[in-house]
Amino acid sequence: MPVLEKLIDSKENIAGVITQPDRPRGRGRKILPPPIKKIALSRRIAVFQPENINEEEFIKKVKEFNPDIILVVAYGQILSKDILNIPRMGCINIHASLLPKYRGASPINLAIINGEEETGITFIFMNEKVDAGDIIYQQKITILPDETYGELNKRLSNLSAEIINKILKEIKNGKIKRIPQEKQLATYTKKMSKEDGEIIWDNKGRKVYNLIRGTTPYPGAFTYYKNRKLKITRARFLYNYQNELRLDFATAGEVVKIEKDAILISTGDRGIIKILKVTPPGAKEMSAQQFVNGYKIKVGDILGE
Repeated sequence: MPVLEKLIDSKENIAGVITQPDRPRGRGRKILPPPIKKIALSRRIAVFQPENINEEEFIKKVKEFNPDIILVVAYGQILSKDILNIPRMGCINIHASLLPKYRGASPINLAIINGEEETGITFIFMNEKVDAGDIIYQQKITILPDETYGELNKRLSNLSAEIINKILKEIKNGKIKRIPQEKQLATYTKKMSKEDGEIIWDNKGRKVYNLIRGTTPYPGAFTYYKNRKLKITRARFLYNYQNELRLDFATAGEVVKIEKDAILISTGDRGIIKILKVTPPGAKEMSAQQFVNGYKIKVGDILGE
């Protein structure tokens, strides 16, 4: 969304916006449009929502626009060679990693989950292989210690918007130097599923915390309390806290202390995860204090069972 808004504000000649079809969303499963559709229609830009962008009839439609550039940002479908060959100056993709690392569908999630300290954005000329095209431009940023997937995603989106006009100007002027990716350095990510957010309390505390951060808000970190799924929506990792608690005999996933605003959980290396907010099944997000009061969780209870 920030990229489209920047292009509109800079008076770029946007022939049209292609986005996903309206789909069921949220708890009520109401049919809702993608947010980018709302922006485009509010600015009187034509919107197209093919189920499959590579259908012959839609390829003809794209050719009718005779575009100079097709700009792809988090679209969710793979473009065929027929589409890639249409624009005069090429198809440009903005990818949220420092390619060739973290090609694929979930680069932001995996950068946090794997404990990376930096990431960034990469502009590439697209080819038929996913995220494998020549590099146009890269910019690094530091991943903040407590930053979640949602927060980092927003920062990277805004960064892309800040840079997009400069990149387009250089492409139009023919000043871009294409840098081939080093294939041997490539790593890959898959699309995240809800199951990927399950917390394994036997892991080291830092690894548990990175999973929580890297799956918030999507696909969501979760554990079990009394055999019912419990989402963890806000947490912290406590350093050097072991001396304040008797953790010698604590089990991974055990509630070792309840504070006014938090529930403290032991991990496999005697690390401490400080849970601040949760979403119980069938309920809205609530503070740790509200959860303690309503669900009577106590010291010695075990999460993950």
